[in-house]
Amino acid sequence: MASLARFVTGRRTKWYVVLIWLVLLVVAGPIGAKLADVTSDSTTSFLPGSAESTEVQRLLDKRFASGETATGLILYQRDGGLTDADKQKIAADAAKVKDEIPVIGDPVVPFAAGAPAELVSEKGDTAYTAVTIPLQFEDIGGWGKDAREAIGSGERPGGLSVYVTGVLGLNADFEEVFADFDFKLLAATVILVLVLLLLIYRSLIIAVIPLVVVLGASFVANALIYGYAKVAGDISSSGTQILLVLMFGVGTDYCLLLVSRYREELHAVQDKHLAMERAVRRAGPALIASGCTVMAAMLVLLLADAGSTNAMGVTSAIGVGTVLLAGLTLLPALLTIFGRNGFWPRRSTVAYAPGLELVARQGVWRKVGDRVLKRPALALTATLVMFGAFALGLTSYKEDYSISGFFNDPVESVDGFAVLGESFPSGALSPTAILIKRDGAEVTDADVEAVRERVTSLGGVASVSPAVQRSRDGQVGRLDVTFEDDPSTDAAIARVEPLRERLDDLGPGGEALVGAGSAVTADINAANERDLRIIVPVALLVIAIILAILLQALVAPLVLIASVVISFLGTLGLSIFFFIEVQGNAGVDASLPTYAFIFLVALGIDYTIFLMSRVREEARVHGTREGTLRALAATGPVITSAGIVLAGTFSVLMTLPVTFAFNIGFMVAVGILLDTFVVRTVMVPAAVELLGDRVWWPSTAKGGTRAIGESVDDERPPMPIDPMPLPERPLVP
Repeated sequence: MASLARFVTGRRTKWYVVLIWLVLLVVAGPIGAKLADVTSDSTTSFLPGSAESTEVQRLLDKRFASGETATGLILYQRDGGLTDADKQKIAADAAKVKDEIPVIGDPVVPFAAGAPAELVSEKGDTAYTAVTIPLQFEDIGGWGKDAREAIGSGERPGGLSVYVTGVLGLNADFEEVFADFDFKLLAATVILVLVLLLLIYRSLIIAVIPLVVVLGASFVANALIYGYAKVAGDISSSGTQILLVLMFGVGTDYCLLLVSRYREELHAVQDKHLAMERAVRRAGPALIASGCTVMAAMLVLLLADAGSTNAMGVTSAIGVGTVLLAGLTLLPALLTIFGRNGFWPRRSTVAYAPGLELVARQGVWRKVGDRVLKRPALALTATLVMFGAFALGLTSYKEDYSISGFFNDPVESVDGFAVLGESFPSGALSPTAILIKRDGAEVTDADVEAVRERVTSLGGVASVSPAVQRSRDGQVGRLDVTFEDDPSTDAAIARVEPLRERLDDLGPGGEALVGAGSAVTADINAANERDLRIIVPVALLVIAIILAILLQALVAPLVLIASVVISFLGTLGLSIFFFIEVQGNAGVDASLPTYAFIFLVALGIDYTIFLMSRVREEARVHGTREGTLRALAATGPVITSAGIVLAGTFSVLMTLPVTFAFNIGFMVAVGILLDTFVVRTVMVPAAVELLGDRVWWPSTAKGGTRAIGESVDDERPPMPIDPMPLPERPLVP
């Protein structure tokens, strides 16, 4: 750490650091811009590799001429019944859509000769055309828009309502909602962080420097992720969409911590280079421990079966690692270049004033610490009761994947789905596929009828496709099953396993696989439940090991792990209660607890690391109790600022009209604020006070080696320069 600190803050070498980063940006910029070329949104990118649905998708892609397909529905509704003119429009629209987008085969059009009767409602007021399209996620959204423009959907010509829904309409709405998503998210995040930093520092230069550092790190991270994808294969877009928010939140926290230390050192040391060198050496271990903790927690996601969760592991770790590197190199170099002038117009807050330290410690956070440590048992009990009450919200937990709850704002595909459900089986939105296989022989009609008979006898099945689709070699046949209810509801998902059990034994050489539709959701749901059971204990173990190395203790890491778990359960319960009981949502995505755990534990532990690393440092000189109070006073302003910035950064996700993004943003923001103002301020200090010096076992308060090169005993003395006048009033950093 000492060598790094001297290099990034040296009178000449600091310019080398900036130059190196400029070269990196020039090289990485064009490479990172191609990241979208190696991201994928295919169904298999979200599924576990071993899932039955994944095998179905592979067989469809490799052995059927049409490959993987999806269904688009064009829905027509008129109060009082569809007219002859409406029927003519329906036929004409089908022809227009076929000319406009790559429809496989012919559209299945109601009222046409030989058309299935189930395409028209019993009252004759609603009907739909079904079109089959290739399952190419990068194109479906555009095809949906083209289809809507061709037939004028979303309008009511003469009282006729027309909707494009199904996968075709859903992807069109999804693409519209996320149009320019990255730019909008970047702009909103930058503006929010800039405003918060201006309020914190009231200095434009110091507020802008962290943004420059994080943006530069994001360009380099995108290039590294692109290189990883070229080697390991395409990655899911879910692994890159939230990366920007994560990097801004974590990166800004690191900047705030280092700037806070720099301000302290500028009071004690007149030379700006030596002040920053001391700041890097003292804050560096906490930054490295924090970064390693977040990266390790993210890499634990590689144990996940669910592709969408697994994809976040490497990408998030690369992003955090890059912003940590920038925080330890580019940030101190830029801050050293500007020195005290960077704090203009509040340059007096960093004036050389070596007698300031004792005054600065008597602030609001010292007073809060005094009150907590006077009655630690009461303070700890109060926080446990509060989080316990919040955790009761988990009793409201329900899962829901319905399309009606996906978007926060009204969209055409959801409106059409609601109309569809009034007159038809909702399962028509996304039928479940059954593949019938014969090893080394063609699938016979008897095989198909045997499967059809078993399926139709299952409760909740509305219909089975009358015709069977066959693979190129005839050894695989496909039947589509339409459930009576929304294919994403609990009832439909629960029907998948009984369906698979009914088809488990088809005799020698025969096999049936269930995929697509509800089966995909069922397999993802099962993977999410499995992932949560694996990821939670492994992540906690990894974090505990890192904390033990940093703090040179075994008891303290256990206390800190317990605090973040309690905080997580309370935040999860409070959020679930809000989503379901207050907002009225039917449920949440099963992956939400996993995402929430990783973000809340990995990011929430940051503030505890910042606090406890300072407690450890102060306790070696002043003892555990006084060290805790001094650490609270020293880190209070920076941790509070960092918590507000991080919570604000994730709250940007709440502006997106997608329920899952809103839920993640809300949960992380609430959890970070609770960690900032309750866990770090009350719970952890109270627990440390109750344990006393035993918290450092098997070491002692004054014992233990310093981790990651923290020692500053061999620092050069300050340069003999005449001090600047002491400010007239105490300065609080």
